[in-house]
Amino acid sequence: MAEFEAERSMPAAAEQVFAVVSDMDRLPEWMPDPVDVRPTGDGEVHADVPERGVDAEGNVRVRPEQLRVEWSHAPAYAGWLQVEHADGERSTVLLHLSFLGEQPETKGGAAAEDVRRWLDDALGRLERVVAAGA
Repeated sequence: MAEFEAERSMPAAAEQVFAVVSDMDRLPEWMPDPVDVRPTGDGEVHADVPERGVDAEGNVRVRPEQLRVEWSHAPAYAGWLQVEHADGERSTVLLHLSFLGEQPETKGGAAAEDVRRWLDDALGRLERVVAAGA
């Protein structure tokens, strides 16, 4: 098992950021390359990560009362994104991924570094979307 986390301050109120991250149709705006995630139905998504051989269905649960989005692809993968209030019209986003099986990411090295880079890329893209007035 391997756990990854990244955090970033956002230039908008928590509710505005949550409106972006909880809208499954907006996932392509802030997902990192080479991750392609798109909604396929109520609470379901399809994820493609060609360089990792991932072509999978997953579940998504949006928790507006907690400003939180959770997802999973049982039994090998899960994650969550939490939006927190900060000072003024700012907020913070914490993005967490868990690899629960024997994926390359659980062994460290280049695969784990890719995940860390993808997390940072996703939060950077989200920050740009939010700054542009999401």
